[in-house]
Amino acid sequence: MSVFLQFKHLRKSIHGGERLFDIDEFSIPENTCIVLSGRNGAGKTTLLKILAGLDKPDHVDILYDGEHLPWKLAQQKLLHDVVYLHQQPYMFDKTVAENIAYGLRRSGLNRVQVDEKVAQALQWAQLSKLATRNARQLSGGEKQRVALTRARVLSPRLLLLDEPLASMDINAREQTIHLIQRLKSEGVSTIVTSHEPHISTLIGDEHRHLCKTGPCRYTVVKPFLFQRNMEQRSGLSKQHKTYGSREPSAGLTLADKAGQANKSPVNRSNTTMNEHTRIPKQQITAVILAGGLARRMSGQDKGLIEINGRAMVEHIITTLTPQVGSILINANRNLDQYRRYAYPVIEDLMGEFFGPLVGMASGMQATNTDYLLTVPCDSPFIPPVLAERLFHELQDKQADISVAHDSTRMQPVFALLRKELLPSLMTYLEDGGRKIDTWYAEHRLARTDFSDWPDAFININTPDDKESVERKMTHQKDVHKT
Repeated sequence: MSVFLQFKHLRKSIHGGERLFDIDEFSIPENTCIVLSGRNGAGKTTLLKILAGLDKPDHVDILYDGEHLPWKLAQQKLLHDVVYLHQQPYMFDKTVAENIAYGLRRSGLNRVQVDEKVAQALQWAQLSKLATRNARQLSGGEKQRVALTRARVLSPRLLLLDEPLASMDINAREQTIHLIQRLKSEGVSTIVTSHEPHISTLIGDEHRHLCKTGPCRYTVVKPFLFQRNMEQRSGLSKQHKTYGSREPSAGLTLADKAGQANKSPVNRSNTTMNEHTRIPKQQITAVILAGGLARRMSGQDKGLIEINGRAMVEHIITTLTPQVGSILINANRNLDQYRRYAYPVIEDLMGEFFGPLVGMASGMQATNTDYLLTVPCDSPFIPPVLAERLFHELQDKQADISVAHDSTRMQPVFALLRKELLPSLMTYLEDGGRKIDTWYAEHRLARTDFSDWPDAFININTPDDKESVERKMTHQKDVHKT
Protein backbone atom coordinates (compact mmCIF):
# COMPACT_ATOMS: atom_id res chain seq x y z
CA MET A 1 0.00 0.00 0.00
CA SER A 2 1.69 3.19 -1.19
CA VAL A 3 1.82 6.36 0.88
CA PHE A 4 0.89 9.51 -1.01
CA LEU A 5 1.15 11.99 1.88
CA GLN A 6 3.59 12.00 4.78
CA PHE A 7 3.97 14.60 7.54
CA LYS A 8 7.15 14.38 9.62
CA HIS A 9 8.22 16.34 12.72
CA LEU A 10 4.78 17.96 12.87
CA ARG A 11 4.56 20.45 15.73
CA LYS A 12 1.74 22.73 16.75
CA SER A 13 1.46 25.09 19.72
CA ILE A 14 -1.48 27.03 21.13
CA HIS A 15 -2.20 29.54 23.89
CA GLY A 16 0.99 31.54 23.75
CA GLY A 17 3.39 28.71 23.07
CA GLU A 18 1.84 25.74 24.86
CA ARG A 19 2.67 22.63 22.82
CA LEU A 20 -0.47 20.86 21.60
CA PHE A 21 1.23 17.97 19.83
CA ASP A 22 4.57 16.89 18.45
CA ILE A 23 4.20 14.07 15.94
CA ASP A 24 7.26 12.26 14.61
CA GLU A 25 5.43 10.90 11.58
CA PHE A 26 1.89 10.80 10.22
CA SER A 27 1.62 8.90 6.94
CA ILE A 28 -1.53 8.54 4.87
CA PRO A 29 -1.64 5.56 2.50
CA GLU A 30 -3.79 5.55 -0.60
CA ASN A 31 -7.20 3.90 -0.45
CA THR A 32 -7.21 3.63 3.35
CA CYS A 33 -9.58 4.55 6.16
CA ILE A 34 -7.85 5.74 9.33
CA VAL A 35 -9.82 6.12 12.56
CA LEU A 36 -8.32 8.85 14.75
CA SER A 37 -9.25 8.82 18.43
CA GLY A 38 -8.25 10.91 21.42
CA ARG A 39 -9.76 12.67 24.40
CA ASN A 40 -11.32 16.11 24.13
CA GLY A 41 -8.59 18.72 23.79
CA ALA A 42 -5.99 16.29 22.44
CA GLY A 43 -5.85 18.16 19.12
CA LYS A 44 -7.77 15.93 16.70
CA THR A 45 -9.63 18.77 14.93
CA THR A 46 -6.49 20.91 14.74
CA LEU A 47 -4.59 18.00 13.21
CA LEU A 48 -7.29 17.53 10.57
CA LYS A 49 -7.21 21.22 9.68
CA ILE A 50 -3.44 21.09 9.23
CA LEU A 51 -3.79 18.03 7.01
CA ALA A 52 -6.36 19.95 4.94
CA GLY A 53 -4.10 23.00 4.59
CA LEU A 54 -6.50 25.15 6.62
CA ASP A 55 -4.21 25.68 9.61
CA LYS A 56 -0.47 26.29 9.64
CA PRO A 57 1.76 24.16 11.87
CA ASP A 58 4.74 25.50 13.78
CA HIS A 59 6.95 23.13 11.84
CA VAL A 60 6.49 20.22 9.44
CA ASP A 61 8.39 18.32 6.76
CA ILE A 62 6.05 17.15 4.00
CA LEU A 63 6.52 14.40 1.46
CA TYR A 64 3.77 14.62 -1.17
CA ASP A 65 3.72 11.84 -3.79
CA GLY A 66 7.37 11.23 -3.01
CA GLU A 67 8.38 14.89 -3.39
CA HIS A 68 9.62 17.08 -0.54
CA LEU A 69 7.60 20.29 -0.49
CA PRO A 70 7.78 23.45 1.65
CA TRP A 71 4.60 24.32 3.51
CA LYS A 72 3.35 26.96 1.06
CA LEU A 73 3.57 24.69 -1.96
CA ALA A 74 2.19 21.72 -0.04
CA GLN A 75 -0.68 23.87 1.23
CA GLN A 76 -1.79 24.62 -2.33
CA LYS A 77 -1.94 20.91 -3.15
CA LEU A 78 -3.70 20.11 0.13
CA LEU A 79 -6.39 22.71 -0.52
CA HIS A 80 -6.97 21.11 -3.91
CA ASP A 81 -6.77 17.40 -3.02
CA VAL A 82 -8.09 17.28 0.55
CA VAL A 83 -11.59 18.11 1.80
CA TYR A 84 -12.32 18.72 5.48
CA LEU A 85 -15.85 18.04 6.71
CA HIS A 86 -16.83 19.74 9.98
CA GLN A 87 -18.76 17.89 12.67
CA GLN A 88 -21.67 20.29 12.13
CA PRO A 89 -21.48 21.05 8.40
CA TYR A 90 -22.84 24.33 7.09
CA MET A 91 -25.87 24.11 4.82
CA PHE A 92 -26.62 26.90 2.34
CA ASP A 93 -30.19 28.19 2.31
CA LYS A 94 -30.82 26.30 -0.91
CA THR A 95 -32.03 22.89 -2.05
CA VAL A 96 -30.10 19.71 -1.43
CA ALA A 97 -29.16 19.53 -5.12
CA GLU A 98 -27.89 23.12 -5.11
CA ASN A 99 -25.82 22.46 -1.98
CA ILE A 100 -24.16 19.48 -3.64
CA ALA A 101 -23.56 21.52 -6.80
CA TYR A 102 -21.91 24.41 -4.95
CA GLY A 103 -18.30 23.26 -5.30
CA LEU A 104 -18.81 22.00 -8.82
CA ARG A 105 -20.07 25.37 -10.06
CA ARG A 106 -16.85 26.94 -8.85
CA SER A 107 -14.75 24.32 -10.68
CA GLY A 108 -15.50 25.67 -14.15
CA LEU A 109 -17.82 22.87 -15.33
CA ASN A 110 -20.75 23.83 -17.55
CA ARG A 111 -24.36 23.51 -16.42
CA VAL A 112 -24.96 20.16 -18.12
CA GLN A 113 -21.85 18.62 -16.58
CA VAL A 114 -22.76 19.92 -13.14
CA ASP A 115 -26.33 18.60 -13.34
CA GLU A 116 -25.10 15.20 -14.46
CA LYS A 117 -22.60 14.90 -11.59
CA VAL A 118 -25.19 16.10 -9.05
CA ALA A 119 -27.73 13.53 -10.25
CA GLN A 120 -25.14 10.76 -9.92
CA ALA A 121 -24.14 11.98 -6.46
CA LEU A 122 -27.75 12.11 -5.25
CA GLN A 123 -28.25 8.55 -6.39
CA TRP A 124 -24.97 7.47 -4.76
CA ALA A 125 -26.09 8.80 -1.38
CA GLN A 126 -29.75 7.79 -1.80
CA LEU A 127 -30.75 11.44 -1.53
CA SER A 128 -32.67 11.74 -4.81
CA LYS A 129 -36.03 12.04 -3.02
CA LEU A 130 -34.67 14.97 -1.03
CA ALA A 131 -33.14 16.81 -4.01
CA THR A 132 -35.64 19.70 -3.95
CA ARG A 133 -35.85 20.03 -0.16
CA ASN A 134 -34.25 23.00 1.57
CA ALA A 135 -31.08 21.60 3.09
CA ARG A 136 -31.51 23.61 6.29
CA GLN A 137 -34.74 21.77 7.03
CA LEU A 138 -33.14 18.34 7.07
CA SER A 139 -32.37 16.23 10.11
CA GLY A 140 -28.84 16.09 11.48
CA GLY A 141 -28.15 12.74 9.85
CA GLU A 142 -29.47 13.91 6.51
CA LYS A 143 -27.33 17.05 6.66
CA GLN A 144 -24.27 14.94 7.33
CA ARG A 145 -25.01 12.78 4.29
CA VAL A 146 -25.50 15.89 2.14
CA ALA A 147 -22.19 17.31 3.35
CA LEU A 148 -20.43 14.00 2.73
CA THR A 149 -21.88 13.86 -0.78
CA ARG A 150 -20.96 17.49 -1.44
CA ALA A 151 -17.37 16.67 -0.47
CA ARG A 152 -17.21 13.40 -2.39
CA VAL A 153 -18.48 14.94 -5.64
CA LEU A 154 -15.30 17.05 -5.76
CA SER A 155 -13.24 13.84 -6.17
CA PRO A 156 -10.77 14.45 -3.32
CA ARG A 157 -7.82 12.15 -2.73
CA LEU A 158 -8.32 12.51 1.02
CA LEU A 159 -11.53 13.19 2.92
CA LEU A 160 -11.31 14.30 6.57
CA LEU A 161 -14.46 13.59 8.60
CA ASP A 162 -14.64 15.19 12.04
CA GLU A 163 -17.01 13.15 14.24
CA PRO A 164 -19.36 12.34 11.33
CA LEU A 165 -21.44 9.90 13.40
CA ALA A 166 -22.04 12.06 16.46
CA SER A 167 -25.66 12.51 17.63
CA MET A 168 -27.15 10.31 14.90
CA ASP A 169 -29.93 7.77 15.27
CA ILE A 170 -29.28 4.15 14.32
CA ASN A 171 -30.63 4.37 10.77
CA ALA A 172 -28.70 7.56 9.97
CA ARG A 173 -25.50 6.04 11.37
CA GLU A 174 -25.87 2.90 9.28
CA GLN A 175 -26.39 4.95 6.13
CA THR A 176 -23.40 7.18 6.83
CA ILE A 177 -21.15 4.24 7.70
CA HIS A 178 -22.16 2.59 4.43
CA LEU A 179 -21.18 5.72 2.48
CA ILE A 180 -17.80 5.94 4.23
CA GLN A 181 -17.13 2.29 3.42
CA ARG A 182 -17.96 2.93 -0.24
CA LEU A 183 -15.44 5.78 -0.42
CA LYS A 184 -12.58 3.32 0.02
CA SER A 185 -13.80 1.22 -2.91
CA GLU A 186 -13.70 4.41 -4.99
CA GLY A 187 -10.04 5.07 -4.16
CA VAL A 188 -10.65 7.89 -1.66
CA SER A 189 -8.63 7.82 1.56
CA THR A 190 -10.45 8.95 4.68
CA ILE A 191 -9.57 9.97 8.22
CA VAL A 192 -12.49 9.70 10.62
CA THR A 193 -12.33 11.08 14.16
CA SER A 194 -14.45 9.33 16.75
CA HIS A 195 -14.78 8.81 20.50
CA GLU A 196 -16.61 5.52 20.02
CA PRO A 197 -14.54 2.34 20.51
CA HIS A 198 -16.28 0.10 18.00
CA ILE A 199 -16.06 2.48 15.02
CA SER A 200 -12.62 1.20 14.08
CA THR A 201 -13.91 -2.35 13.75
CA LEU A 202 -16.62 -1.13 11.35
CA ILE A 203 -14.72 1.17 8.99
CA GLY A 204 -11.07 1.43 9.96
CA ASP A 205 -8.04 -0.09 8.26
CA GLU A 206 -5.84 1.59 10.86
CA HIS A 207 -6.44 3.14 14.26
CA ARG A 208 -4.29 6.00 15.50
CA HIS A 209 -4.64 7.62 18.87
CA LEU A 210 -3.66 11.17 19.84
CA CYS A 211 -2.79 11.86 23.47
CA LYS A 212 -2.68 15.13 25.36
CA THR A 213 0.81 14.32 26.57
CA GLY A 214 2.04 13.84 23.05
CA PRO A 215 1.22 11.77 20.02
CA CYS A 216 0.95 8.08 20.50
CA ARG A 217 2.25 6.12 17.58
CA TYR A 218 -0.45 4.75 15.36
CA THR A 219 -0.21 1.37 17.10
CA VAL A 220 -0.92 2.91 20.48
CA VAL A 221 -4.35 1.38 20.88
CA LYS A 222 -4.91 -1.98 19.29
CA PRO A 223 -8.28 -3.68 18.81
CA PHE A 224 -7.98 -5.17 22.32
CA LEU A 225 -8.49 -1.77 23.90
CA PHE A 226 -11.39 -1.03 21.58
CA GLN A 227 -13.01 -4.35 22.44
CA ARG A 228 -12.45 -3.97 26.16
CA ASN A 229 -13.97 -0.48 26.18
CA MET A 230 -16.91 -1.68 24.14
CA GLU A 231 -17.53 -4.62 26.46
CA GLN A 232 -17.36 -2.42 29.53
CA ARG A 233 -19.81 0.09 28.10
CA SER A 234 -22.27 -2.62 27.11
CA GLY A 235 -21.93 -4.45 30.42
CA LEU A 236 -20.70 -7.64 28.73
CA SER A 237 -17.48 -7.99 30.68
CA LYS A 238 -17.44 -6.91 34.30
CA GLN A 239 -15.97 -10.01 35.90
CA HIS A 240 -12.30 -10.86 36.05
CA LYS A 241 -11.46 -13.80 33.81
CA THR A 242 -9.87 -16.83 35.46
CA TYR A 243 -7.07 -18.64 33.78
CA GLY A 244 -9.16 -21.80 33.41
CA SER A 245 -11.85 -20.05 31.38
CA ARG A 246 -10.04 -20.26 28.04
CA GLU A 247 -7.36 -22.17 26.19
CA PRO A 248 -3.79 -21.05 26.87
CA SER A 249 -2.38 -18.74 24.23
CA ALA A 250 0.49 -19.81 22.03
CA GLY A 251 2.93 -17.43 23.73
CA LEU A 252 6.43 -16.85 22.39
CA THR A 253 8.37 -19.71 20.92
CA LEU A 254 11.64 -19.51 22.86
CA ALA A 255 9.95 -18.76 26.15
CA ASP A 256 7.51 -21.63 25.66
CA LYS A 257 10.36 -24.04 24.98
CA ALA A 258 12.18 -22.88 28.07
CA GLY A 259 9.00 -23.15 30.13
CA GLN A 260 8.37 -26.67 28.90
CA ALA A 261 11.93 -27.64 29.75
CA ASN A 262 11.26 -26.87 33.40
CA LYS A 263 8.12 -28.73 34.45
CA SER A 264 8.60 -28.32 38.22
CA PRO A 265 7.29 -24.95 39.38
CA VAL A 266 8.76 -23.56 42.56
CA ASN A 267 6.56 -22.78 45.56
CA ARG A 268 7.20 -20.59 48.57
CA SER A 269 9.18 -23.27 50.33
CA ASN A 270 11.17 -24.01 47.15
CA THR A 271 9.64 -27.50 46.90
CA THR A 272 7.54 -28.96 44.12
CA MET A 273 3.94 -27.76 44.15
CA ASN A 274 1.07 -30.15 43.83
CA GLU A 275 -1.22 -29.85 40.82
CA HIS A 276 -3.93 -27.61 42.27
CA THR A 277 -1.44 -24.89 43.30
CA ARG A 278 0.21 -24.46 39.90
CA ILE A 279 0.12 -21.01 38.41
CA PRO A 280 -1.04 -20.43 34.81
CA LYS A 281 2.42 -19.73 33.39
CA GLN A 282 1.17 -19.61 29.80
CA GLN A 283 -1.18 -16.78 30.75
CA ILE A 284 1.63 -14.65 32.23
CA THR A 285 3.85 -12.47 30.06
CA ALA A 286 6.89 -10.87 31.65
CA VAL A 287 8.05 -7.48 30.42
CA ILE A 288 11.58 -6.38 31.27
CA LEU A 289 11.56 -2.59 31.62
CA ALA A 290 14.72 -1.33 29.93
CA GLY A 291 13.43 1.93 28.47
CA GLY A 292 14.95 4.45 30.90
CA LEU A 293 17.70 7.02 30.43
CA ALA A 294 19.97 5.84 33.30
CA ARG A 295 21.21 9.35 34.06
CA ARG A 296 23.16 8.22 37.13
CA MET A 297 25.02 5.72 34.96
CA SER A 298 26.12 8.45 32.52
CA GLY A 299 23.34 7.51 30.13
CA GLN A 300 24.49 3.92 29.64
CA ASP A 301 21.80 1.43 28.68
CA LYS A 302 21.56 -0.43 31.97
CA GLY A 303 20.05 -3.58 30.55
CA LEU A 304 23.15 -4.07 28.41
CA ILE A 305 25.73 -3.31 31.10
CA GLU A 306 27.75 -6.44 31.77
CA ILE A 307 27.79 -7.99 35.23
CA ASN A 308 30.40 -10.73 35.57
CA GLY A 309 30.60 -11.09 31.81
CA ARG A 310 26.88 -11.14 31.04
CA ALA A 311 24.50 -8.27 30.27
CA MET A 312 22.06 -7.58 33.08
CA VAL A 313 19.13 -8.40 30.85
CA GLU A 314 20.59 -11.91 30.39
CA HIS A 315 20.62 -12.52 34.14
CA ILE A 316 16.98 -11.49 34.31
CA ILE A 317 15.89 -13.57 31.31
CA THR A 318 17.53 -16.65 32.87
CA THR A 319 15.56 -16.21 36.09
CA LEU A 320 12.23 -15.33 34.44
CA THR A 321 12.14 -18.04 31.76
CA PRO A 322 10.95 -20.90 34.02
CA GLN A 323 8.35 -18.65 35.67
CA VAL A 324 6.30 -17.33 32.74
CA GLY A 325 4.94 -18.30 29.35
CA SER A 326 6.52 -15.47 27.37
CA ILE A 327 8.92 -12.56 27.73
CA LEU A 328 9.01 -9.07 26.20
CA ILE A 329 11.78 -6.49 26.41
CA ASN A 330 10.69 -2.86 26.64
CA ALA A 331 13.48 -0.64 25.26
CA ASN A 332 13.81 2.70 23.47
CA ARG A 333 17.38 2.44 22.17
CA ASN A 334 19.90 -0.20 21.13
CA LEU A 335 16.95 -2.19 19.81
CA ASP A 336 19.03 -4.46 17.60
CA GLN A 337 21.22 -5.45 20.52
CA TYR A 338 18.18 -6.41 22.57
CA ARG A 339 16.74 -8.36 19.65
CA ARG A 340 19.78 -10.65 19.76
CA TYR A 341 18.14 -12.38 22.70
CA ALA A 342 15.36 -13.61 20.37
CA TYR A 343 12.54 -12.06 22.38
CA PRO A 344 10.15 -9.39 21.04
CA VAL A 345 11.40 -5.86 21.72
CA ILE A 346 8.72 -3.20 22.17
CA GLU A 347 9.26 0.54 22.33
CA ASP A 348 7.28 2.93 24.52
CA LEU A 349 3.98 3.59 22.80
CA MET A 350 3.74 7.21 23.94
CA GLY A 351 7.09 8.51 22.88
CA GLU A 352 10.38 7.75 24.57
CA PHE A 353 11.43 7.95 28.22
CA PHE A 354 8.05 8.74 29.79
CA GLY A 355 8.67 6.33 32.68
CA PRO A 356 7.83 2.76 33.72
CA LEU A 357 4.04 3.14 33.54
CA VAL A 358 4.28 3.71 29.79
CA GLY A 359 6.46 0.61 29.54
CA MET A 360 3.80 -1.34 31.43
CA ALA A 361 1.08 -0.07 29.09
CA SER A 362 3.22 -0.96 26.08
CA GLY A 363 3.63 -4.48 27.44
CA MET A 364 -0.10 -4.88 28.14
CA GLN A 365 -0.90 -3.82 24.62
CA ALA A 366 1.64 -6.16 23.05
CA THR A 367 0.49 -9.37 24.76
CA ASN A 368 -2.60 -11.56 24.54
CA THR A 369 -2.17 -13.16 27.95
CA ASP A 370 -4.33 -12.40 30.98
CA TYR A 371 -1.49 -11.21 33.22
CA LEU A 372 1.59 -9.03 32.88
CA LEU A 373 4.60 -9.46 35.17
CA THR A 374 6.83 -6.38 35.24
CA VAL A 375 10.45 -6.23 36.38
CA PRO A 376 13.23 -3.63 35.96
CA CYS A 377 16.29 -4.39 33.86
CA ASP A 378 18.75 -3.42 36.61
CA SER A 379 17.90 -5.89 39.39
CA PRO A 380 19.81 -9.13 38.70
CA PHE A 381 18.73 -10.93 41.90
CA ILE A 382 15.08 -11.48 40.94
CA PRO A 383 13.64 -14.34 43.05
CA PRO A 384 12.78 -17.59 41.26
CA VAL A 385 9.41 -17.48 43.06
CA LEU A 386 8.48 -13.94 41.92
CA ALA A 387 5.66 -14.82 39.52
CA GLU A 388 4.28 -17.61 41.68
CA ARG A 389 4.10 -15.60 44.88
CA LEU A 390 2.67 -12.49 43.21
CA PHE A 391 0.02 -14.59 41.47
CA HIS A 392 -1.11 -16.40 44.63
CA GLU A 393 -1.44 -13.13 46.52
CA LEU A 394 -3.38 -11.61 43.62
CA GLN A 395 -5.82 -14.51 43.70
CA ASP A 396 -6.05 -14.73 47.48
CA LYS A 397 -6.82 -11.02 47.85
CA GLN A 398 -8.99 -10.89 44.68
CA ALA A 399 -6.85 -7.93 43.65
CA ASP A 400 -6.16 -6.17 40.36
CA ILE A 401 -2.45 -5.69 41.03
CA SER A 402 -0.01 -7.66 43.16
CA VAL A 403 3.12 -5.71 44.16
CA ALA A 404 6.26 -6.92 45.87
CA HIS A 405 6.96 -5.59 49.38
CA ASP A 406 10.29 -5.97 51.18
CA SER A 407 8.76 -5.46 54.67
CA THR A 408 9.85 -1.82 54.64
CA ARG A 409 8.37 -0.43 51.47
CA MET A 410 6.60 -1.37 48.29
CA GLN A 411 8.66 -2.20 45.19
CA PRO A 412 6.22 -0.92 42.55
CA VAL A 413 7.96 -2.08 39.37
CA PHE A 414 7.98 -5.70 40.61
CA ALA A 415 4.32 -6.35 39.98
CA LEU A 416 1.74 -8.67 38.47
CA LEU A 417 -1.14 -6.86 36.75
CA ARG A 418 -4.32 -8.00 35.07
CA LYS A 419 -4.26 -7.05 31.41
CA GLU A 420 -7.82 -5.76 31.60
CA LEU A 421 -6.40 -2.72 33.42
CA LEU A 422 -5.08 -1.36 30.11
CA PRO A 423 -8.01 1.06 29.45
CA SER A 424 -7.63 2.51 32.95
CA LEU A 425 -3.87 2.90 32.53
CA MET A 426 -4.24 4.54 29.11
CA THR A 427 -6.74 7.04 30.51
CA TYR A 428 -4.38 7.88 33.38
CA LEU A 429 -1.44 8.37 31.01
CA GLU A 430 -3.45 10.49 28.60
CA ASP A 431 -4.37 12.80 31.47
CA GLY A 432 -0.67 13.32 32.13
CA GLY A 433 -0.33 10.91 35.05
CA ARG A 434 3.10 9.35 35.57
CA LYS A 435 3.26 8.23 39.22
CA ILE A 436 2.93 4.49 39.70
CA ASP A 437 1.70 4.74 43.28
CA THR A 438 -1.09 7.14 42.31
CA TRP A 439 -2.42 4.86 39.58
CA TYR A 440 -2.06 1.77 41.77
CA ALA A 441 -4.19 3.49 44.42
CA GLU A 442 -7.12 3.55 41.99
CA HIS A 443 -7.27 -0.27 42.02
CA ARG A 444 -7.46 -3.23 44.37
CA LEU A 445 -3.86 -3.69 45.45
CA ALA A 446 -2.24 -6.69 47.13
CA ARG A 447 1.14 -6.21 48.82
CA THR A 448 3.11 -9.42 48.55
CA ASP A 449 5.72 -10.22 51.18
CA PHE A 450 9.26 -10.86 49.96
CA SER A 451 11.05 -10.08 53.23
CA ASP A 452 12.68 -13.52 53.04
CA TRP A 453 14.50 -12.47 49.86
CA PRO A 454 16.68 -9.57 51.14
CA ASP A 455 18.71 -9.24 47.92
CA ALA A 456 15.72 -9.39 45.56
CA PHE A 457 15.38 -5.67 45.00
CA ILE A 458 19.01 -4.61 44.86
CA ASN A 459 19.37 -2.52 41.73
CA ILE A 460 22.26 -0.89 39.92
CA ASN A 461 22.10 2.88 39.69
CA THR A 462 25.78 3.82 40.00
CA PRO A 463 29.20 2.33 39.13
CA ASP A 464 29.68 1.56 42.84
CA ASP A 465 26.42 -0.43 42.82
CA LYS A 466 27.75 -2.42 39.88
CA GLU A 467 30.95 -3.33 41.69
CA SER A 468 29.03 -4.31 44.81
CA VAL A 469 26.68 -6.58 42.86
CA GLU A 470 29.58 -8.24 41.04
CA ARG A 471 31.27 -9.01 44.36
CA LYS A 472 28.04 -10.45 45.74
CA MET A 473 27.54 -12.62 42.67
CA THR A 474 31.10 -13.90 42.86
CA HIS A 475 30.65 -14.72 46.54
CA GLN A 476 27.37 -16.56 45.91
CA LYS A 477 29.04 -18.56 43.13
CA ASP A 478 31.94 -19.53 45.41
CA VAL A 479 29.55 -20.56 48.19
CA HIS A 480 27.55 -22.68 45.74
CA LYS A 481 30.72 -24.48 44.61
CA THR A 482 31.65 -25.40 48.15
